[in-house]
Amino acid sequence: MTENWARRQDYYQKIARAFLKHQPSLFFIPPRDLELISEWEKLNLPLEVILEGIERAFARRLAGRRRKNIYSLSQCEKEILKAYAQHQERLVGQQAAQARRPAEKAARILGEIRTGLEALPGDWPAVRQILEEALDALQADPPEEARLEALDEELDRILYELTPEAERKKELEAARQDYPGRTDSQLEEIGRTRIAREKRQLLKLPRLALFYY
Repeated sequence: MTENWARRQDYYQKIARAFLKHQPSLFFIPPRDLELISEWEKLNLPLEVILEGIERAFARRLAGRRRKNIYSLSQCEKEILKAYAQHQERLVGQQAAQARRPAEKAARILGEIRTGLEALPGDWPAVRQILEEALDALQADPPEEARLEALDEELDRILYELTPEAERKKELEAARQDYPGRTDSQLEEIGRTRIAREKRQLLKLPRLALFYY
């Protein structure tokens, strides 16, 4: 066994253990979640950041008013990326990070949104409206971070609602295979996250919240 293989195995195993300890009825990480871990590895997300994000996701679920359930690693990704953004800030120093946030981050998102708008098909008016609202929020001084985060979540909701019923059912069946024993409502929560993620990739839509950058 090579050192690189051992490191990768450790990376996957520790992420799996951190997630599964919160899921006593789940005994393995489904293939779709393993693909997500592979994406994080390619992005060079540090192991400690991912573990921190997983813990934050479950802590936030317990503290939230609606107590949104978590069944898939994809539902932890938002907190993981938040933890990564803070990790980067610690590395470069808080003062430099604060200076970079309104300048580099906002400018990058503005560029990606404008590119996304140019490529967006005409039959997605609700998506176009969200992106245009995000442009307004980004051009405020300072950028409206809370509004951008809300718009990012609203975009996920719209992408799911605009997905044809046949695609939703197909995703529901895939989630049922990955998470046997879950109810349809629980599986739908997983499907919402997966579908929104896939639609963003298909339409080349950027994330709107600053912490993703």
